[in-house]
Amino acid sequence: RVALFADRLAHNSPTRTMASGMRGRWWLFAVCALLAALLLARGAHASGADWDADDDEFMAPQQKSDRLEDATGKVFDAVDKEAEKAAARIRVEERRYAKFKNYPPMFEWRYEGIGLIIITLWFVNFLVGDAKNKKLALAFEDAFCAEDGIFKSQFASVGDIPKKVPPRKGSVLSKEASDEYKIWCSGRRFCQGALITLKLQPRHDLYSAATAFQGRSIPDYCVIECLMNDECVQPGSVFAFGPKDLIENLQGAEGEKDLKKLCQTFVPKRDHGQRVTHKDVVIKAESAELANDVVFTPEVVKVIGESTWVANGLASLVAVHCTDEAPPKFGSPPHPKTLRFHFTMPAEPEKVAGAMADVMNMVPALVDVVGRVQLTPGQREKAAAARQKRKEDDFKEDLKANQKKTSAQILDEKLAKMTPAEKEAWKKKQEKKQMRKSAGKMIKVR
Repeated sequence: RVALFADRLAHNSPTRTMASGMRGRWWLFAVCALLAALLLARGAHASGADWDADDDEFMAPQQKSDRLEDATGKVFDAVDKEAEKAAARIRVEERRYAKFKNYPPMFEWRYEGIGLIIITLWFVNFLVGDAKNKKLALAFEDAFCAEDGIFKSQFASVGDIPKKVPPRKGSVLSKEASDEYKIWCSGRRFCQGALITLKLQPRHDLYSAATAFQGRSIPDYCVIECLMNDECVQPGSVFAFGPKDLIENLQGAEGEKDLKKLCQTFVPKRDHGQRVTHKDVVIKAESAELANDVVFTPEVVKVIGESTWVANGLASLVAVHCTDEAPPKFGSPPHPKTLRFHFTMPAEPEKVAGAMADVMNMVPALVDVVGRVQLTPGQREKAAAARQKRKEDDFKEDLKANQKKTSAQILDEKLAKMTPAEKEAWKKKQEKKQMRKSAGKMIKVR
């Protein structure tokens, strides 16, 4: 439009000439083209994303309100969706941890404090209990294994244990555990040596220390095993003595069948009929001569005598057992011919020397008695016959036990092949048999 208007002005001008008209015409066309390009460039810039804004200027108020509500609704919808997602996540977390809601926390100072207290008590009790057992073992060593003790005077070597762990420098004790000490003695007639084992209370154990307050603690024991020479203990030399209930427990043990099947109970008496031992002490031996040889020993009478048992033996003696069938022990070579002494020890170290002096003097005395026993031919024949009878009885018992075991296995296999109905019929049949056996025989009277 601008170019046509300029052209019209050029044609209507009265003073123009042909040349000047052509030059003015091209000049106008150039100016108009430049103005048109500027106008078009501004219009292109105004077009595009700003058309919506231009439309808003010419929209009606109601249209503007509707469009604003649509945009606000979209924003609120997006916010609602995000809120719903957050709520869903919260619900999932609540369901996941609902079962742990009432659980205590994983780490809590009161529980950790209890654990620390228990560990501290265990450590302190271990130190105190180990020290007390060590003191008790050293008191036994000082009383009976020192230079003037009974074992030093009776054995050539005391405490010669390889790789021992002594509780103190120069000690003859070997510490096997906090509640077990050992002493090995050797170099004496009639025996290869003697092993002294102090089996003390597990005072280093917290549980055992707690049960000790309730009166359920076990006493401290001293076990002396004299390994006798083969020629000293022959068939017919088995004997045992001690309190009645403890001897019954000893002969009821699986490895002490010799006391139950080979020995008899004897009551040695003096010439005027008075019994030598206390009524609470039981003497079991293979022969009366052997029982007399053992009991009439002065050191034994001083422990289990009628008037000395309560004062000297009741608190310390558990049992004395001489056998030629001692079971093998783990970690040591078998030695069936053993004279074993079983004593209790006082819990106070200062009382060890006085309470156990008499029973310790009995150990070497009985070693000499067993080594000097001479069995008569009648005693040897009787011992051999008793052992043969025991062997036959054991064979019969084993055979009967095997038969019971075999019959039980056969019955189990038979029942396994039956159906439930056949099992029920078999049970009823067995019940009828049992009823007939229990009813006995009926006698008809005409």
